[in-house]
Amino acid sequence: MVACLAEKKLKKGSWMEKKPYPGSRLQPIFSVALLVLSLVIFTFFAAGNFVIQTLLLVVLASLTFSVAIFPQYIEFSGMAGALVREGTAKARAGKGVRRFAPLLSLLVVLIVAPILILVAAPDFLMGSLMGIIVGFSGFQLAFTLYVRGWERAHGLRLSRYSLISEDERGKRVVIEYGLRAERT
Repeated sequence: MVACLAEKKLKKGSWMEKKPYPGSRLQPIFSVALLVLSLVIFTFFAAGNFVIQTLLLVVLASLTFSVAIFPQYIEFSGMAGALVREGTAKARAGKGVRRFAPLLSLLVVLIVAPILILVAAPDFLMGSLMGIIVGFSGFQLAFTLYVRGWERAHGLRLSRYSLISEDERGKRVVIEYGLRAERT
């Protein structure tokens, strides 16, 4: 593969860190375990109005899944062509608030939902909390499996890289980040 964009720019006092993308090779196992455990706990401990709790679980799981997966999928799709052609894809800069809006929405759901649940009827607690957990673990599993399938189809292994340097105060600064592809 062609050398990483960042390796060409590597300056004295800078270094590169690599991590598996989109996460550890064990990520699907942890996601499945969390998904199953959450559903088992929900089934055994749901009390009161089971239909409302199940509806809340499905709605919040769907919302959490959607808010979490679409930004990841769109970013990866935009980088996929360059990964196949060049072996690297620099993350696009300048997305600003648009890049973080879905994550902020998810954070609001994760913070506001439990607060509202404390005020709402106890029937909402189990369905809401388990829905958020199921949605997030489902997102992790789906996106990881999607990327692993893409890797197999293209004969590549992906990793995330960060080109890091230190500023004058000794604070770590990320100069560039993106994805690298290596032939398997």
